[in-house]
Amino acid sequence: MKIKLVIMSALMLIMPSLAAAEITIEDAWVRLPPPVADTAAGYMVMRNSGDQDVEITGVTTDAAKQPEFHSTIEHGGMMHMMKMEPVIVPAHGELHFGTGGNHLMLIGLTGELKAGSHVMMTIKTAEGKNIMVHAEVRDMRADKDHSGHKTMDHGDMQHRGH
Repeated sequence: MKIKLVIMSALMLIMPSLAAAEITIEDAWVRLPPPVADTAAGYMVMRNSGDQDVEITGVTTDAAKQPEFHSTIEHGGMMHMMKMEPVIVPAHGELHFGTGGNHLMLIGLTGELKAGSHVMMTIKTAEGKNIMVHAEVRDMRADKDHSGHKTMDHGDMQHRGH
């Protein structure tokens, strides 16, 4: 009987928690940039079903040389974009990347984006997990209020942290 108790105790110590953090990505999309632009903005919702916060350590994609998560803040009456460091998805919570707020910047596009195509990305966590994301490229010029998202002109914003 004691052997069973020792084995069960050992298994409980080495087994991962049943409430281990799981990040899911919803409604991932990229705004179609103007033909001459070398950047594009991406949006999504990251959800964390676990009991602990999850740190996002980076994002990679073949679509851009330098993908970065940015936040938007007002300073001195002007809107500024800054690289988000760190990017934390709260336990049992979500982190929104939408127009006018947090967003993904695809800096140094490696090719032309086309409406209806998809940008493939890998989001990396501090725990070493990789989350594959397929973000649809949407042309927002025809629809100024697509799915409740407000439009935002990135051309008038100042970027910091590059």
